[in-house]
Order: sequence, then structure tokens, then C-alpha cells
Amino acid sequence: MTAAADLDPVTLSREQLQGWACVLCGAPLTVDRPLDTVTIDHGTTWTTYVVWACAPACGVRPAAPESTPWGRFLDHAVGCLDCRAGQRCPVGNGLHHAVREALTATAP
Repeated sequence: MTAAADLDPVTLSREQLQGWACVLCGAPLTVDRPLDTVTIDHGTTWTTYVVWACAPACGVRPAAPESTPWGRFLDHAVGCLDCRAGQRCPVGNGLHHAVREALTATAP
């Protein structure tokens, strides 16, 4: 496991120093944990930054949320030439029907 002491602060991007990106893998942070601090020498001044990494561990992402009926319909429609051209598509039609059923089921 890499620690902040193993990092070269000069190689870190602005996003990593500001806590927007993981200092270990560079991925944008959504779930994070503080890793440590790094200090950068700017000549006459020193700046210390708290650096962050992915949580629970770098490289491990939480499972993607289950797709909604609307998401499944859009995923299909984007790749389907018939759906994009406004033509009849049995698969797209079935997925769109599932969207309408889901909306009806959640309506008060």
C-alpha cells in the first residue's frame, strides 16, 4: 500500500492537492478518506496539503446501482438504429412499456 510519504508532491496535480482526485490513482473522488499530508516547498514559503485517496481502498469502487427501467430504455435506444431513427423496434417498445408501468406503479 502506498502512503503519502512515498509520494513525490511535485508530481501531484492541482486536483489531487485540492482533494478532488485520489493521490494514488488520480480518479475523481466520490467516496474518500484522508491519507496524510504533504508539504511543498515554493521557495520562500512551504504549503501543507491534506491529501485524499479512494475509500474504502484505492481501486475498489462500490457496485453500480441497479439500472432503472428508464436507464435500460435509454441504454438500448442509444445503440439501436431503429430507435434513433424513430422506427418501430420491438425491444425498444417493450422497454418503453416497462417505463410506463414503473411510472404508473409509483404514481399516487
